[in-house]
Amino acid sequence: MRNNETALGFNDKWFVLLGIPVLGFLTPIMYFGVRFTREPRYSWLAFAFSVAITALFWLGNRWIIIRTRRKFPLLAQAPKRIAIMVLLMFAFTFAVSNFNGITPPFWSNVVLPYPDLNIVGMVNTLIIAGIYEVIWYQAQLRLSMQGQEDLRNESLQAQIRALKTQVDPHFLFNNLNTLSSVVHSDPDKAEHFIQQLSKLYRHMLEVQDTTLVTVKEELGLLDAYVYLLKTRFGDNLRVTIDVPEAYHDRRIIPFALQIVVENAMKHNVVSAARPLNVKIEVVQDKIVVTNNLQRKMHAVPSTGKGLENINSRVRLLREQEVESVVTADHYIVLLPIFPAV
Repeated sequence: MRNNETALGFNDKWFVLLGIPVLGFLTPIMYFGVRFTREPRYSWLAFAFSVAITALFWLGNRWIIIRTRRKFPLLAQAPKRIAIMVLLMFAFTFAVSNFNGITPPFWSNVVLPYPDLNIVGMVNTLIIAGIYEVIWYQAQLRLSMQGQEDLRNESLQAQIRALKTQVDPHFLFNNLNTLSSVVHSDPDKAEHFIQQLSKLYRHMLEVQDTTLVTVKEELGLLDAYVYLLKTRFGDNLRVTIDVPEAYHDRRIIPFALQIVVENAMKHNVVSAARPLNVKIEVVQDKIVVTNNLQRKMHAVPSTGKGLENINSRVRLLREQEVESVVTADHYIVLLPIFPAV
């Protein structure tokens, strides 16, 4: 039943239960001229037959609608789906109209120019199919608008989280300490440090309303972020980036690489004796981030929201999950790459 509701765009239980008797009641009046006060008179037999044949038309065509929508679920497949659906519905209606064994108006001896049952069936079929199609398109529109709103909220949360990460007192304290240690000994390095820090903030402001950014832009953000980290950790942190230029115009979730590298720093030892190695490369049309696994003895408190935030946005855009793999020696995250604009 739930699958039927998805295919139809709504739960049509009451629509069917009320629609069949109502349409069955109206059909003899609209097409066959029956009345309650004159011949041909409306009888219970006429009503029963009309409801029965309407139910057969309705439920049969409803089944065809469900099957074709399951076969062609995407909005882009709508023209093909509608063409096949109409062909099948008309074939079914024609078969029912000609092989039911009874041709109205059998309930009256009055001879009037009644329409052929084929015409009645086709018109009613178009009415039923049209109602279902309008409701389905409205449901798709609502889902699309809801998806866009969810995606906007996810992006906003990601931006807020990234901004909070950078203005976190701990982050600022560490970077100000680093800046303080180099400002007198190496003014040029201190100036470059400030430029990279500024670049990081500027980038976040520029993409605040953006769902996807180019891989090149994301690598630029990562470059600034890694520079700040390496100024503090030196060769204890080693980041290798091997992303071919052919992928630079493709798109990626904003802040995805920064969040993954941040997680690696947060949960692993970074020291001269045990340097942290992070490698970023493209494998099978995905950006793969790998770091050697050397967990800290005391686990760092974590909400687990970083990767889940990326995962939520990917799920909304592509209906798939971000993959992560843990081996004996490495932690690997596979980020999807989206087509270029």
